Order: sequence, then structure tokens, then C-alpha cells
Amino acid sequence: MKVLIVSFAFPPSNVIGAVRVGKLARYLDQRGHDVRVLATDLVEDRSLPLEIARERVFYTEYRQRQRQHWIERIARLLPGHTAFHTAGRHEDASAQGGAPARSLRQTFRRHYLGLIHIPDMRADWVSTAVPAGRQLINGWKPQIIFASAPPNTGLIVAGRLARAHNIPWVADFRDLWVDNPYYSEPGWRKRIDAILERQVLRRAAGLVTVSPIWAEQLRRRHGKDVTVVYNGYAEEDFPPLAQRTAPGESLTIRYMGSIYRGYRDPSVLFSAIALLPEYLRARINVEFFSDEGDAVLDAAAAHRVQSAVAVKPRVPYRHALALQMDADVLLLLQSSDPRDEGNLPAKLFEYLYARRPILLIGYERGIAARLVIERSAGLVSNSPVKIRDQLQRWIEDKRAGRLDRLDPSVSLGLGRDDQYAKLERLLEEILERRISTSHRLPLDEAGAIN
Repeated sequence: MKVLIVSFAFPPSNVIGAVRVGKLARYLDQRGHDVRVLATDLVEDRSLPLEIARERVFYTEYRQRQRQHWIERIARLLPGHTAFHTAGRHEDASAQGGAPARSLRQTFRRHYLGLIHIPDMRADWVSTAVPAGRQLINGWKPQIIFASAPPNTGLIVAGRLARAHNIPWVADFRDLWVDNPYYSEPGWRKRIDAILERQVLRRAAGLVTVSPIWAEQLRRRHGKDVTVVYNGYAEEDFPPLAQRTAPGESLTIRYMGSIYRGYRDPSVLFSAIALLPEYLRARINVEFFSDEGDAVLDAAAAHRVQSAVAVKPRVPYRHALALQMDADVLLLLQSSDPRDEGNLPAKLFEYLYARRPILLIGYERGIAARLVIERSAGLVSNSPVKIRDQLQRWIEDKRAGRLDRLDPSVSLGLGRDDQYAKLERLLEEILERRISTSHRLPLDEAGAIN
């Protein structure tokens, strides 16, 4: 197959959205398919390995139009004017109780950004990605296009290229669009996004997502079959497994990822640590490799467990995997909101391959929680008392040298290659149906397809 992958993020950019498509390109390339990629290269951390030939990746320009002057003029008419910044969208929850003038500015800013960034903050990529894609396709026409989102702008790019060149395309949702449990746009935007999502996906030959629950939501919304392809883990990226853990007096818990106040919040863990006797509290080390250090340290201070908590800078992808392998316990934070039921983070699959006990704090009936429970991979709880008791057991197991790796069955069938084989079959089936349909049509209509 000749496959064009459209993804805003791609290696060497070290962001979570680049990992799935980077590994997919590697898998398809190794399977003998002819792969090209349309992407950007903007992220400062460029430590994610590029695993296909560089000449197969077309990094486009990305020019974000400057509109700040307009919003600044409006803002000057509001009381207590301060400069607006259009680079970010999520407001700090601690800032929402400010003065009325500040609240008015924040409300205005939120609606303004919702108006100019449709479907998302990367909307301006269309202006450079579509011409670059057309140029690429004119010299090398793919048989099928695969687009991964978010950002959802990539789906618009793929849809336009597919329509212009009569190529079938597949939409991959690492996160949902309108049905995203973290959807934060103004209420009026949701109606617009719902219409746009329906129009963009109307001509898609296939839909893919990372969670069975999300797959069902997409089926209901669009009336199309949806293939579930888990994020999985890439065994080749991990260091060799050490089968046994040496006895030790301290328990190291590690968290690799982002912190969102009110969504992914370590406060329950800190509350559990605070319930431990002081001599056990001194044997807990919780390490966060994250950019949200202030939020973590503020929460630790609120529970008076600062001495047990350390915030460290993010590290390159494979270094992060090695740190996961070397931890005693791996922490996974999710929202406890039932709307997060279908969220199955990529990090969980890496944790399962590392075969270290997992502490999942979040929605206890969600699909991620069920995976941890069904595979006997750790504790799922939002109860500080239950977590305290488990910490005590882990501390004792570590001291006695019993904190061994989990059984290899915890990650069985979850490797990326196992998952990508399902996606490969989907792409091939789409092309087979297309060929079969063209053979049944009159010659003039078949020519339009081919």
C-alpha cells in the first residue's frame, strides 16, 4: 500500500501525539508499505526517535496569524485592562474567583478565542498543509490517507486532500472531538463543532479510536463502523527487564505526564501519605516528571507532605521509559468524573509493559481502571485510607525484597505491533472494497473512482 499519514505532531517532536503515528509509520514501513508523512516540526524537545527515512517525512511550515492587536483594542475598553495572551486556552482554576473586571476579560477572551480558533488552536495549519499535501500527492499519489487527531485540524487537511485527489481516507481519534470529556469551548461552539465534525467525517472511509467506549460514541454520532486500535507499547524502546527488585527501605513512586487541576490531581495520594505514621512517611518518595511543578508542590504543601514529593523536569522519551522500569510503583492520574469512563491513556500501556505495580487514582469504573483490575496490575482507588494501607504493604514488600515485577501476562496482546496489525487490515479492506466497487460500476463511473 501507498499510505500518506497526516499528523500535526510527528517525531522527532517529543509529545504524546507523535508517538502513536511515529510507531505506525515504522510498522507500515517495516511491513513493506510505501509511507509518506505530512507533519510539522515545532516542539523544542526533539528527542523522540524518527524511525523511518527522513526523506519520507514532509515537515510543512506553520504560520499562526497574529490577531492580538484586535483583541487588545477591545480589551482596552474594559475596566482594569491587562494584556491578553492568545497562546493558551485553559484557564488556571485558581484564578477564576478574581474581581468582576478580570472575570469579564476572561469571559471575553474565552469567547474570542473560541471564535477565531475553529476547530482548534492549530487551525492555521490548513493554509500551509493543504498546498504542501497537494504538491506531495502530485508527485506521489497515495492509495489511502490516514489522519490522526487531535488537533482536529489534521482531519480537515486530510479530508480536503482526499476529496481533491479522490483518495479514501481514515480518521484516527486519539481523543474525541465534540464528545471529548475535557471539551472546554463555550456552549455555542459545541453546536458548530458538531456540524463540522459531521461534515468532515461524512466522506471518511473508516474511523479509528483508542477505546471501545469512545468507539461506541463515534458509532452513535456518525453511524459508521469504528475500529479500536489501542495505543499499546513498543517493546523495542524499553531497556532489558530486571526480574527481581533488591530490598530497600524507601518506596519510589513515579508519575510521567501532565497535571490538570481538578482533572488529574495527586491530592488523594498526598492525603494518603499524610495518614501514614511519620516513620513510614519518611520512606516514601514521589517523583513527578512534569512541567506543572507549582500545582504539585502546592497540593503537597496543603497536606504537609512536601518532604515526600519531588518535581523533576521532563526527560526524553526512552529515558522516561527507563525511569518507569526502575520505579517501585507507577502513578496514573485520571479524572474521577464518569465522563472520563472511556479515557484509556497511552501511558497505561507503557506502565503495563514495565510490570511495576500501578496506583490509579480516577474514575473507578472506567475502562482504564477495569484494565488494571482485570490484569491484577495494581490498585484502583480514590480512598486515602485504602491507598494508605496499600502503601504500607508495598513498603513492607520492598523492605523484604518481595516487590517483584508483575506477571508478564499483564501486557499480553497490548504491543503496538499487535494493535497496528488490526489497523493494517482495515486499510487493506478499505482498498479491497474500493477496487471491488469500481469493478461493478459502469466504465465512466469507475474511472472517476480510479
